[in-house]
Amino acid sequence: MSIVLLSQNLINQIAAGEVIERPSSVIKELMENALDAGASEISVSVINGGKSFISIEDNGVGMDRESLEMCLQSHATSKLTSENLFDIHTFGFRGEALPSIASISRLGISSAQESSEQAWCIRLEGQNSLGLAPVNRKKGTTVEVRDLFFATPARLKFLKSDSYESDNCQAVFNRVALAFPNISLRFFDAGREKYNYQKTDSLQKRIEDVFSEAFVKNIFPINAENDGLKLYGFIGVPTFNKATVGHQFFFVNNRFVRDKIFASALKSAYSGLVPPGRQPVAIVFLEMPHPEVDVNAHPAKVEIRFRDSEKIRFFLVSTLKKALLSFGASVPVAAEPTCVFPANPGAIDARSTAKPTAFQRTGDGGGAGTFPGTTNAFSPMRNQAKFFQSKTADAPSAAADIPSTAKDNAASATDLFVAKNSVSTEKIYLGNALAQIGNTYIIAENGDSIIVVDQHAAAERITLEKLKRDLFLDSQNLLMPEVCNLAESEVEILQKNNDLLIKFGIYIEKLAPDLVVINSVPTMLDDSDAKSLVLDIVAELSTFGDTYAIDEKINRVLSTISCHNSLRAGKKMTLQEMNHLLRRMEETLNIAQCCHGRPSYMILSTKNLDKFFERS
Repeated sequence: MSIVLLSQNLINQIAAGEVIERPSSVIKELMENALDAGASEISVSVINGGKSFISIEDNGVGMDRESLEMCLQSHATSKLTSENLFDIHTFGFRGEALPSIASISRLGISSAQESSEQAWCIRLEGQNSLGLAPVNRKKGTTVEVRDLFFATPARLKFLKSDSYESDNCQAVFNRVALAFPNISLRFFDAGREKYNYQKTDSLQKRIEDVFSEAFVKNIFPINAENDGLKLYGFIGVPTFNKATVGHQFFFVNNRFVRDKIFASALKSAYSGLVPPGRQPVAIVFLEMPHPEVDVNAHPAKVEIRFRDSEKIRFFLVSTLKKALLSFGASVPVAAEPTCVFPANPGAIDARSTAKPTAFQRTGDGGGAGTFPGTTNAFSPMRNQAKFFQSKTADAPSAAADIPSTAKDNAASATDLFVAKNSVSTEKIYLGNALAQIGNTYIIAENGDSIIVVDQHAAAERITLEKLKRDLFLDSQNLLMPEVCNLAESEVEILQKNNDLLIKFGIYIEKLAPDLVVINSVPTMLDDSDAKSLVLDIVAELSTFGDTYAIDEKINRVLSTISCHNSLRAGKKMTLQEMNHLLRRMEETLNIAQCCHGRPSYMILSTKNLDKFFERS
């Protein structure tokens, strides 16, 4: 069989299979083109979830006639200024998106530069040019994509319902909105405006626009810088958790990414603070030197590679843990009560029938901390500063310098972190005990607010933190050492991390390149689990580069011990005992949740009560 060269159209369709998976991929690529063009306003429109029609309009620098024709050729780009693929400062650089889209759709592009006397429009159908014509328009570019995948009908069959594809398009749009609060953005679905985000210098304000006011009350800022790395953004209090990772957003140099190092760092930081199966909330941005990260790992540019992944992971974990210890794990979910029997019977109906946005799903206000009979059951975080005393040392500064990219986008540090006055990094004060309800809940008063404490949940956390603080992981020798067959690469991973394993009380001996024997495990763990424990550790080390598996297992054992050795619900307490518990809570890390991740206390201010009784 002779070797032949593929046609350019077929090459573009193959490239489209890598870059354009669904309508949302088109929106991602074209919005990134608009960002690279310096647009301050972008408008997105879709019909039938983007299958029938997609339009991206921007007010960027635009293109002249020659550039308009050139942009549809494969690997034609204005964005690579050198041969160095490891120093990329733009979103696009491969020159594949437009020709790939053109090969599988009916494409039209109109564009004008501010200095040009004439605007031009070019149209293609499956990459067959329908000609170039002059048009009237202002500076900027509009790209219209009709009948996506009409030239590759087999790909069209893999798309899902219009509503599903529309949700994906909106998700991509909102990720861009989070990364660029200084840009005005609009989204239309079948002619109906779904989102209209006005530009702002406040990341917090943009997060509120995308999600909700209740969402913003349950997150707090992080900001750290070390050795050329800058991490900033917002993470959620542990009790404000979700069922999926859909509220975790990671950006590197303002590029949205999916990366196991971020996922691992977040998982480690929140270990023992969220219930099993629940996920923390995070919107975080990492700024770093461009040559230190490879964004050319995949055509879609969502997957990246770090030159020094261990350095990145250590920075992420230490920053996130420090922020949580300083504040986030000592504060309950913040929200406002809903009147169960309002004076106006229609009030509940109006709330219950309000349709959530694509990013604001039912239950955003409560997470795992929502109580029966309420939509939201806690006081706003901004009103909680009165419960804090004595500054905590080394707390993350909310007003520290923000990354250069954000500065270039005209967002100052003070403006970007508007939430700095909403979040206190001071020690909590839970007031004086008044009474006990049902021998389960302690009622305390602090100024103009009431604190309700779940005595068992609070005692659990106090016991757990003491066990963790005093813990020494002693080893127990197995009666019958466990032989474990592994891949040679996995044995190498265990050897590389031998010091870490010994720290956890695990002693492993290499017998052969693909064989190890487990001699000892931590005393608190069942020796029958030795093999599965090591297999889990290998999996964690291979995937994330840490020992989250054993840390989580030990945490679960300690949680069980804490649960069985703590003050129980139903135990009658004296005022003196209740006040003693409150003081212990104030000194305990992560006190906002029990060892299973449930909330341990809530705050109800007079402002909440006024709203509940419709006094304001």
